[in-house]
Amino acid sequence: GCKLNGKFYPFGFIERTEDCYTCHCWETAMGCCSLFTNPVDYDGKKCKVIMNKKRCDYDVVEKNDPSKHCSFQIRV
Repeated sequence: GCKLNGKFYPFGFIERTEDCYTCHCWETAMGCCSLFTNPVDYDGKKCKVIMNKKRCDYDVVEKNDPSKHCSFQIRV
């Protein structure tokens, strides 16, 4: 198998890892692609980014009140 971020995966196709990647594990290598996009163009002084591993995306929320979402763009 292959090791990614401290966890072992079997040879073959891995639909989704714990860290939101899709991978293929060969005997000699492992190749992965992310299942998420990165938020950009948000107010970094007022807002913070939190990874949501259940949805494999990010929440951009206010630092002082995480119940309030901030506007942002997505880089693909």
